[in-house]
Amino acid sequence: MSYIDPDQLHGALDGLITFVGKNATTLTGKGLDPTIVTASLTVIRDDLAGKKDIRDGVKTDLTTAQQAFANSAAANYASFSSSVDAVAGALGKSTPLGKQALNYRKHLNATTSHNTPAPVPPVTDEKPPATDTK
Repeated sequence: MSYIDPDQLHGALDGLITFVGKNATTLTGKGLDPTIVTASLTVIRDDLAGKKDIRDGVKTDLTTAQQAFANSAAANYASFSSSVDAVAGALGKSTPLGKQALNYRKHLNATTSHNTPAPVPPVTDEKPPATDTK
């Protein structure tokens, strides 16, 4: 079975329900009961809507939990780093054990701000000075 995007299906159900309602007379004339079709489509749509509401709530909860997790890491990093320094200092920072202790911090991406690229110099019409290639 191929993948069906549930958000697209939910939207398509709304569209088809509206379409059936607008064309009820024509559908009835062709022998199809639009009330039965609309009821069936509504059950499907409402089932999806219930699951969508649960999913959206969990996404919000995850976003909130992830931010709290990141905030905790940021708040506790300084204490962790100080502990690494204390342990490494006690062992001697240049000793194998001291270096091993320092490695616990070394591999962390502990920047508190995003890296920004270096500014690009403006483009000018000036040609660089000619170089002697003798």
